[in-house]
Amino acid sequence: MQKKYFFICLLILGSGFMSCKKIIDIELEEGDRVLVVDAWFTTESKVHEIRLTQSTDFYDSEPIPQVSGAEVNITGGGETFYFTETAPGIYHSASGVSAKMHTNYTLNITYNGITYSGADYCDTVPVLEDMIPYPAFDDDGILLGYDVLIWTTELAGFGDYYAWRVLKNGHYESDTLSDIDFGSDDYIGDGLYFEAWPISFIEELNSGDTLRLEQHNITKSTYDAFMAVMLETEWRGGIFDAPPSNVPSNISNGAMGHFTVSSVSTFDFIVP
Repeated sequence: MQKKYFFICLLILGSGFMSCKKIIDIELEEGDRVLVVDAWFTTESKVHEIRLTQSTDFYDSEPIPQVSGAEVNITGGGETFYFTETAPGIYHSASGVSAKMHTNYTLNITYNGITYSGADYCDTVPVLEDMIPYPAFDDDGILLGYDVLIWTTELAGFGDYYAWRVLKNGHYESDTLSDIDFGSDDYIGDGLYFEAWPISFIEELNSGDTLRLEQHNITKSTYDAFMAVMLETEWRGGIFDAPPSNVPSNISNGAMGHFTVSSVSTFDFIVP
């Protein structure tokens, strides 16, 4: 479960074969840039953020281009939420905005005369009943960090997908996908009660630190996108890797990235 999956393969190599090389010329379009969307809309009542950038050439050493001047909104459930650019490429909603469960939402972006859209669904999330950080030691008794243990009941019926994010003192431990734990009930079991189940890891804690764990119910589209990103980045490097491929996107008109909508249950813990 989670993002640490092990793919075990066996390759039997014969000896005595002679290697050869073949030169393949591939024509690449340089300078073509597409819109890249990073948008996550949840049932939390807060200011939501959407990031818009552009793709760059593989060997380009310049900073990632930020997309300014776009018109951005999210529609769904009879409501429209408008986003205002607060910094180059950063768009914020009004405060107190939130998604509703059992509702379809559409992200709408207009930039340089082109309209892009993406849709996702907000499903039910199981209640996060309890959470504690539990010390983890190596074989020599040296403290490595803390496993985050949770108590929750997985939803009945297969086809549910989850993501977990940890905040320490109001800040995400990391804002990168490699540090977001996610999984499917195809692997964790259907409708089970999980007691003291390790779901994440924190390297350092001090007395008085405040932890918040977010438990998200995400769609299969989001889960597949997360998996594809990890398979093309953090989980690459072995001889059994599949050929590189584009990460799936749910944004129209050739844009990259993903629009994610999720319901979320949270639990707070203050370190004694």
